[in-house]
Amino acid sequence: MGLELSTAETLLEGRPLRAALLELGNAVIALFWLGEEPKLGTLTISMPGGVSSPLLGDRDRMLGQVIGERLAHLYGKMALVSINLPQGLGVSAGRILMKLMEELVRGH
Repeated sequence: MGLELSTAETLLEGRPLRAALLELGNAVIALFWLGEEPKLGTLTISMPGGVSSPLLGDRDRMLGQVIGERLAHLYGKMALVSINLPQGLGVSAGRILMKLMEELVRGH
């Protein structure tokens, strides 16, 4: 099995909001970041069945858990989610991130 990376992009406040999804044999890894350069952000891990836990950071923890639980459910695997957004954007970006996640899943 080779590694397949799906990507998606949209604009948020005039800047590129990007996402990437990597599927492994036992997990999916999703990264979301604002700007040109990919950055690691708040990390959460989710298991199928709705069990989630923050691993690093706190800023976008709830949003990461929601996305992670959805990915874990869709793939039937653990999901590791990283969200790197400037302070205060997580709440307004929630719907946009969910749409990007759906694009990633469709493209995979």
